[in-house]
Amino acid sequence: MEIQIKDIKGKAIKSVKLPEAIYGVPMNEHVLHLVVKSYQAARRQGTHCTKTRAYVSGGGKKPFKQKGTGGARQGTSRSPLMPGGAVIFGPRPRDYREKTNQKLRQLALRVALSDKVRHGKLVVVNDFALSKYSTKHLLGALSALGVAKALFSDERKDDLLYKSARNIHGATSVAPAELNAEHVLRYESLVISETALNSLQQRFEENHSESV
Repeated sequence: MEIQIKDIKGKAIKSVKLPEAIYGVPMNEHVLHLVVKSYQAARRQGTHCTKTRAYVSGGGKKPFKQKGTGGARQGTSRSPLMPGGAVIFGPRPRDYREKTNQKLRQLALRVALSDKVRHGKLVVVNDFALSKYSTKHLLGALSALGVAKALFSDERKDDLLYKSARNIHGATSVAPAELNAEHVLRYESLVISETALNSLQQRFEENHSESV
């Protein structure tokens, strides 16, 4: 499996081989669903809170007499049936995180990357050629590469790529060390530098050696 490496103007420079173990994985929607769901659940704050009868203060006095009102009897004004009372089965603070192991997360990322390759949505560039903050530069690159909305990835120590991409609608950047399946699936295309591609491959190799 080979893919062309292009410059920032869209011209093909050379081709590079992609490992079948990373970029040739068949589609597995169940794995993607489990992993993306866990990422989304982990971002939920879980700070929602309503008061049950145990948390509502007051209500020691009987609101009205037992008989003669024509209505149902009530023993406290803090009953869930009364205005200003408690909430029945309301949400309480909780942790929404769902556990997924490292092997499953890595498999989901390989499935997502393989899907991008199959549909021609993985674009590899030799260098983003960013020496200053420039949204215009990246917009020109997207146009030259024939990409509308994209996720950028590069092995950089500065924030030039991130700040240049954040004003582009439907685009952002992420380091290869932080790339996950949700990132890849959320954007139409993945535009990655050659150094980031090598870094990503090394990341998979290290994880594989640790699991053996």
